[in-house]
Amino acid sequence: MKSIKSVLLAFIMIMGLIGINTSETNAGPRVRIYVGTPKIHKPGPNYVWVEGHYKINKYGKLVWVPGHWKRV
Repeated sequence: MKSIKSVLLAFIMIMGLIGINTSETNAGPRVRIYVGTPKIHKPGPNYVWVEGHYKINKYGKLVWVPGHWKRV
């Protein structure tokens, strides 16, 4: 009886670890993507809105750069 409980407990622990790992790996990136100009006022007359985009960093990985106001 004691061995059955220990085997059952080990099985539940392994399934819990597998479930945690798969849920983390399947979760996509959580980013907000605005389409078009946001509904806030321009900081000044010489500013334009730059859309969010992906950029390659110095390690060769894609990094999300959020939209921002740029002075021209």
